Amino acid sequence: MAVIQTFGLSKRYKDKWAVDHLDLQVEQGDIYGFIGQNGAGKSTTLKLLCGLARPTRGEALLFGKPVRDLVSRRRVGVLIEQPGLYPDLSGRENLKLYAILSGLDSPDKQVDEVLETVGLVPGEKKPVKHYSMGMRQRLGVGLALLGGPDLLLLDEPINGLDPEGIREMRELLLRLNREQGLTILVSSHILGELSKIATQYGIIQAGRMVEQLSAEELAQKCTDYLHVRTDQPRKAAALLERELHLTRWEMRPEGEIRVYGAVDTKAVGQVLTQAGISVEEMGLHRQDLEGYFLARMGGENHV
Repeated sequence: MAVIQTFGLSKRYKDKWAVDHLDLQVEQGDIYGFIGQNGAGKSTTLKLLCGLARPTRGEALLFGKPVRDLVSRRRVGVLIEQPGLYPDLSGRENLKLYAILSGLDSPDKQVDEVLETVGLVPGEKKPVKHYSMGMRQRLGVGLALLGGPDLLLLDEPINGLDPEGIREMRELLLRLNREQGLTILVSSHILGELSKIATQYGIIQAGRMVEQLSAEELAQKCTDYLHVRTDQPRKAAALLERELHLTRWEMRPEGEIRVYGAVDTKAVGQVLTQAGISVEEMGLHRQDLEGYFLARMGGENHV
């Protein structure tokens, strides 16, 4: 079942299209990693999905109904940018205030359950202004969890966190997905962390969808490669292509050549050495999400 669908979704601010004919689909149970450079349109897309901005063109559906449908919107929890917290109130007081303003039944019970879920002590009286960044972000997720949503929209929830805070957030999102069955759309610049939790990916550039793919499809595309650095990279690449019949290779900055697919490392070294080409570095690597993302953003290659 598609939890989120957009069809030609577009948002224009003056003379710039922040989101440009975006087609996006998130299935129930996914952790959808939303990837893009600064200004690519990630935050604007999330605002369109939760009703904080109106589309210029196109349509967005939540649970098969338009974003403006109140029943569907109540099934969505949102954390965009920094959570709106009252610094002089405790975490519990912040959550209870939001619960009351939202008209939730049994606010005290819901607040205590949410605090335990996000790893904060229900009886803690310390004001939020003394919280660490990680505690603030987990409290922000707690705000999004009030009301028992089926879908979470999270914009850069690990931005600015230290390694411990990142680990705690990662474990929280995995637990919410696996134990409570929440569908999560999460944007992040920290691609290494995103690759540890996402089941699906969407890559956006200049407001347009570049590619949507599953974690399994990404693993297949992130192939092993041989990294070779020489003082004559173009001559070396031409020589390897001719002598070893290489067809999948990429020229990188600073004299680096990447050779994809099965390749005899010893043969590469021998061919270059016999031609008098100095090999400065050579080793096997595996392309990760970051490498694939950078390539999709316009890397020069022959793959």
